[in-house]
Amino acid sequence: MRLEMKKINKSFGPVKVLKDVDFVVENNEVHAFVGENGAGKSTLMKILTGIYSLDSGEIYLDGEMQHFKTIRDSEAKKIVIVNQELNVFGDMTVLDNLFLNKEIVNKYRKIDVGKQSVIAKEIFKLLQLDLDLSRPVRELSVGLQQMLEISKALIVDAELIVMDEPTSALTEVEIEHLFKVIKVLKKEGKSIIYISHRMKEILEICDSITILRDGVFIKRAQIKDITYDEIVSNMVGYELGGLFPDKPFVKPGQSLLKGENLSKKGKFSNIHFEVKEGEIIGFAGLMGSGRTEIMNAIFGMDPADSGKFYYKDKPVRIRSVQDAKKIHIGYVTEDRKEEGLFLDFSLNENVLFNNLTEFSKHNIVDKELTRKVSNEYLKMVNIKCRDNDQLVSELSGGNQQKVIIAKWLANKPEILILDEPTRGIDVNSKKQIYDLIFKLRELKIGFIVVSSELVELLGIADRIYVMHEGRLTGELVNKDLKDETVMKYMVGGENIEN
Repeated sequence: MRLEMKKINKSFGPVKVLKDVDFVVENNEVHAFVGENGAGKSTLMKILTGIYSLDSGEIYLDGEMQHFKTIRDSEAKKIVIVNQELNVFGDMTVLDNLFLNKEIVNKYRKIDVGKQSVIAKEIFKLLQLDLDLSRPVRELSVGLQQMLEISKALIVDAELIVMDEPTSALTEVEIEHLFKVIKVLKKEGKSIIYISHRMKEILEICDSITILRDGVFIKRAQIKDITYDEIVSNMVGYELGGLFPDKPFVKPGQSLLKGENLSKKGKFSNIHFEVKEGEIIGFAGLMGSGRTEIMNAIFGMDPADSGKFYYKDKPVRIRSVQDAKKIHIGYVTEDRKEEGLFLDFSLNENVLFNNLTEFSKHNIVDKELTRKVSNEYLKMVNIKCRDNDQLVSELSGGNQQKVIIAKWLANKPEILILDEPTRGIDVNSKKQIYDLIFKLRELKIGFIVVSSELVELLGIADRIYVMHEGRLTGELVNKDLKDETVMKYMVGGENIEN
């Protein structure tokens, strides 16, 4: 299927989000669609899939003009979107999820489970999946749920599939399988729009690319004819000068936090680590390796069954979040929307809620102090917003992440845990967060960073602890360290206990 969108315009009130945007996807290609958060990518895709109406412009499929008013209109033309936020029902079976609102009925007007099962097995065979159709979806990994969403697209025989940040929550193994599936789909004659902030993946899997900036079409090119630096500079409108800033030399100070022989049944065992003043340590590992579970134990959310903690070389007990806060630990969680923010409240209020006791006298909130402190820290993290009374839900992903960091900085942490700090945010916002981390380490804050992106850990960490299936397999000094070396430890190739 060949898609052509011509001179697309879309406004929300006085704000013009898309301005004469042209967008072309050729038949049987994997086409990358990139731009910073807020560039207009999602709006254009919602117009394509009938969620939003366009103000002006034209849409053509194989040369024929289209008018999409609903999602059903676009699905009828075999266009399907696989969203970053997966649309599955955990308590329903794989088969029921697959055919939801697309049930096949027999002549007795009953659901034909047999026929549905045959079709599902054919699709799973094509995608090289081995799934029990009667299994509840909540038991599947995020990667398998992603495959289920792609399978739904094939149920309606989609010819154009939009994949929005498809690897944001996948392990390296699951990403490898997804890429195999994309190649299979391309071989079957499908066209794919691939939306991602991960440049390495785009350069590996895509044939061509369209770059959008501030609602304006900037460039379309073949992947073989464009470099990483050209993509990034076109996205942000200036030369970025490399993703990672030069790492400032900071001699690590005294030990801030040390863990010894930490274990949690079924999650991790015999873990040790140490973070010092001004030091950035990383935790690497495939999804399910136990990284986040260790962070939850350090922060007292789900305490370890055994092991010891030392704060500034003195033994401490961490059995609750309050225990962690007492020794000045802050935690920027992996799921910022569910666990890190109150989306329907303002920036000021989000900073306040994390520091109620500090900003209150006799149980009454000191609004003047709250505003003064929140202004100080929101300014420090360089948030792009209308004002500090703006709702957090209205901010881009990168700015939402900065709000979480600001609320913890207001707590004056000595140790800051960052779990997937740049997931789902654009390249420029990533660079700003790396700049901020390096700036804060000069204030002697110690960082514990969990990331699924090895390039991120290699770019910022001083030392990297590597996990595999709940065990520590390596503690690596990040000097001339290669990603292949870290990966060897991530898949269990070495063991620190040996």
